[in-house]
This record gives sequence, C-alpha cells and structure tokens, in this order.
Amino acid sequence: MYNLKAAGDQRWKLGVIAGSLVIFFGVSYLLHQVITMTDHGIVTFGYAAARLILAVVLGLIMAYFFKTVRITSPGSIGYQRPIRTWLALILFFFISVLSLKLHVIFSMGLTPVQLFNIALIALSAGIFEETLCRGLLFSFFLGLFQSKNQSLLWTATASSLVFGLLHLSHLFNGQSVQTTLQQVFYAFVIGMAFSAIRISTNGIWVGLVIHLLIDFDPTITTQMQGNGSWTADLIIFTPLLIIALMYLVKVNTLVRFRPLPKLK
Repeated sequence: MYNLKAAGDQRWKLGVIAGSLVIFFGVSYLLHQVITMTDHGIVTFGYAAARLILAVVLGLIMAYFFKTVRITSPGSIGYQRPIRTWLALILFFFISVLSLKLHVIFSMGLTPVQLFNIALIALSAGIFEETLCRGLLFSFFLGLFQSKNQSLLWTATASSLVFGLLHLSHLFNGQSVQTTLQQVFYAFVIGMAFSAIRISTNGIWVGLVIHLLIDFDPTITTQMQGNGSWTADLIIFTPLLIIALMYLVKVNTLVRFRPLPKLK
C-alpha cells in the first residue's frame, strides 16, 4: 500500500494557476505581435525560443508552489499487478501513434533548422502544459478530493477536463467550433492517459517527453482549417478513455491518502 499526498498551500496553488494562465496567454499574444511567428508555415527560431523561455520561467514558478512532483511514497507505483494491463495498453497507444507520426514528419524533407525550431515550440508546450496540468492542477485537485472515494479518479478527471478546456482558446484565433470541441474531447482523453503515466511514474517527466513528441508537428502554431470527423475521433479515443478509466479505478486500490495539514 502506498501513501498518497499533495504538498503545498491550496490557496496559493489556485492563485498561481490563474496567474500562470493569464501570463502565458497574455505574453504569447504579445510575442505573436512583435515576433514573426512562422516562415512559410514553419515556426521561426525567435518565436520558438521566446515561447520556450516563457514556459520554463512559468514552469519553475509553478513547481515552487506544488513543491514536489512526488505524490506517492515510498517510491513509484510503477507496474503493479492491478494496473499492469491497463498501463501497458496506454503505453502501446502512445508508441503506435508516435511511431506513425514521426515517420510522416521525417519523410516531409524538413531541414535540420526547421526540425529544431519545431522541437523548441513542442518542448515549450510540453513544459508549460505538463507542469500546469499534471503538476500544479493535479496537486491542487488531489488536495481538494482527499476525502472522496476514488480520489485519484476525481483528480485525474478534473485536471484533464481543465487541460481539454484550455483548447477553447483556439476559438479566438478563428478556428471552427466543431474542430475546437473535437480538440477539447481528445485533449481530455489524452490528459486522462497522461494522468495514469503521471501516477505510475510518480513524476511528470515521462508524460512531458510524450507530450512534446505528440506536439512535434510542423502545424503546431497554425489553426486547423475545416471540420474533422467526430466518428474517427470517437473510434480512436473512446477505447483509450475506457482504458484510462479502468487504470484509475484499479490504481485507487493501491493507495491511501495522507491529507494536507489544516490551514490556520
């Protein structure tokens, strides 16, 4: 049995969550105004480097307030028997998607400089979103749901829902409502899978690497045109959602919660 806990002051976490979002989107808007964002559809070095610096600074600030990425003691839950199958299926999903995606990208004939710039912007997205959603938000909701049964399930669902809703920001850039809602849906599902990896590894680093690989895409800074297929999204992501839910239900049998000290 593993002890489960959230570190840090809940009141500060909530304020830093709101402040980080305002600063990130505000500064990103300003960068878009003063720095050339893309060159022939590919992100420029200046914009990518500025976004990475912003993500690192905000990531360090957020990390200070949730104190530690560790939520279980002693050590990591890892690959225990009740969750073994479900975790393996989650990892298989990501390995399959990433193998196909990276094959397509490297067959596009992009220059090393272009690939490097894309990697920088993907890294900035991974750092900011994982530190916010699987770091600060996860820690905040873990403290909030400490008295509930299935506390990890509630925590993962709430933090993943916020992760999905962040993609509503694309509406302000002219993206269609349908496409944006599809992004909200599959980002929520991917967030649930990331939460499973976050719990098993007792950290955010593995999820961060997978996240940046998913975002390693020449179109990362452009809005999707037209509407995608709900049918395709449901076929691809509904099984992943079910697998992640099964993991989260099972993993709660391995932990007991140690509550935060009461605020004075």
